[in-house]
Amino acid sequence: MDFLKNNLWWMAFVVAVFVYLNFLQPKPCDSPIQYKIGTIDAGFGLSETKLKSTLVSASKIWAKPLGKDLFEYNSNGKLTVNLIYDNRQKTTQINSTLKADVEKTNTLAGSVKKEYETLMQDLAINKQAYTDELTNFNAEQTKYSTQVDYWNNQGGAPADVYNNLTKARDDLIKAQQILETKRLAINNSADKINSFIEKYNLLVATANQNIDVINQTAGQEFQEGTYDPNTNTINIYEFSTQDKLTRVLAHELGHALSIDHNTNPTSIMYSLNKSNTLYLSKEDVSSLKVICKIKE
Repeated sequence: MDFLKNNLWWMAFVVAVFVYLNFLQPKPCDSPIQYKIGTIDAGFGLSETKLKSTLVSASKIWAKPLGKDLFEYNSNGKLTVNLIYDNRQKTTQINSTLKADVEKTNTLAGSVKKEYETLMQDLAINKQAYTDELTNFNAEQTKYSTQVDYWNNQGGAPADVYNNLTKARDDLIKAQQILETKRLAINNSADKINSFIEKYNLLVATANQNIDVINQTAGQEFQEGTYDPNTNTINIYEFSTQDKLTRVLAHELGHALSIDHNTNPTSIMYSLNKSNTLYLSKEDVSSLKVICKIKE
């Protein structure tokens, strides 16, 4: 009896702790983590309003599986989100511009090549027609010269023959002028084709040069964002598209929930932001339920 009396306070304490831990203590994820916007470097060209809406989208990725908000904006929130501009984002922006230039250059090069091929086909047809007409002209000229020589040896041609020869000579002169015009046109076409070849080669060289610049950084893996638990701060350093920004924000928000990386490449919490998915993988959801103390 004395034992019970002397230890009653201890038993009451244990019961109180049990009740608090299991019934009264707030569970993780019961209250949304409140975040605020810190620094947005101008180099990103992103407004605070746009970042807020992107953070809402990133937050919804975590809210959907549990059916409740785990994050909410508050100008006095304890979690700070910054966009820090440095060489990582600068390189990404340069590469994005170069890729667009390469695409435009390739499109233009394709157009030039197509026109070049059309010109080559036309040139081949015109050259063949010119060759055929030149052959006929040479035959008519030979025939004319033979007749002139014959009648000269005869001491002259009758009036009707002379008139016919005169007309034949005039026709040959006209035909020669037409042939010369066609020859010059063919030469101009050939020069134009050569200029198209030079233009095409220049476009291809320009595209290849830009591709080389892109490839110099293609193998680099940038740290797109970080979460510092000591300062409760998310810093975003690099993103190439709006979806990539949403993903990296969702990733760092996951760390703010104390969720670690997993090995599924499509996961939000995979170590590299390679996937394009904007929803949690089953591994992400499992980790979230563990953190929020929700039984599977």
